[in-house]
Amino acid sequence: WKYLGWHITDSIIQPQKLSIHVDIRTLHDAQKLLGELQWLRPVVGIPNELLNELRPLLKGTDPASP
Repeated sequence: WKYLGWHITDSIIQPQKLSIHVDIRTLHDAQKLLGELQWLRPVVGIPNELLNELRPLLKGTDPASP
């Protein structure tokens, strides 16, 4: 079965397949990308420093704005 992004069987727990969308055109796209990376960060060991470089993409108030 699947729970919070994990595929769980009787003997194995593994992350579900993830597709990351990197075509960022709007604030909403940036929010989705950072959310996907934030979820993936502890699984693959992405350091916070790398995510900090992407955080300026989150500035703005209109989700549809470029």
